[in-house]
Amino acid sequence: MTTIIRNQDVTLSKALSYVLRHAAPSLGLEPSPDGYVPVEDILSLSHPKFRDKQSGRQRYTVDDVIRVVEMNEKRRFKLEYKSALDDGYVEGTVQSISAERNKKLLCIRANQGHSFKAGLQSNKLLMPLDAGELNSSELIIVHGTTQRAWELIRIEGLRRMKRNHIHFATGLPNENGQKSPISGMRSSSEIYIYISGKKCAEDAIPFYRSDNGVILTAGVDEGGLLPIKYFDKVVQASSGNVIWKHGQDWEGE
Repeated sequence: MTTIIRNQDVTLSKALSYVLRHAAPSLGLEPSPDGYVPVEDILSLSHPKFRDKQSGRQRYTVDDVIRVVEMNEKRRFKLEYKSALDDGYVEGTVQSISAERNKKLLCIRANQGHSFKAGLQSNKLLMPLDAGELNSSELIIVHGTTQRAWELIRIEGLRRMKRNHIHFATGLPNENGQKSPISGMRSSSEIYIYISGKKCAEDAIPFYRSDNGVILTAGVDEGGLLPIKYFDKVVQASSGNVIWKHGQDWEGE
């Protein structure tokens, strides 16, 4: 792959994330409850991320989108052929869904990371985890953050901020000598916050798993908070040292 194509793919990936995670409703798109939008509807947007301002031509093709999805290491997106009659599919823009309602359309979604709620349903976009899965000792739920953010988290707990969910990984970046990135955590994370799935299950806190393996929860209140009492341990990434364990006193508990 040439440098030009690689750079173009990075730009397209960021543009797709912008639309599918954050801006779809404001751009006139209507995602299905499970987050899908017809690819052609995105490519035909007049937004400068998708259309050249001077020539008016589309910047990308369907093949470009397919390549970006297939090459994305974190599997941020998913492609699927859907029709207007498919279960859970909301009829989107008029130009995409014609009178031929059974016609299959290539659609795309972001697997997680959404900040808009319009039309989305968590139990269709994501796979709910039952109490047995949350209780499993094999399930690792870990949130990566910065040292600076940790100073606030240790007092207030984790919050979903502008997203619909708090994101967790099921392992660590470059774990076991592997160089590939892990979905749900930045490789630059300085602090690892491990969550007790057992305690979350006991209090019936809804958790989900995305198609690319990210664990998510909306928290316990309208503000999207996961309190400190659900933390199991906290680890310094650089040293591997445990800097806090559940049951240990600190200011903010």
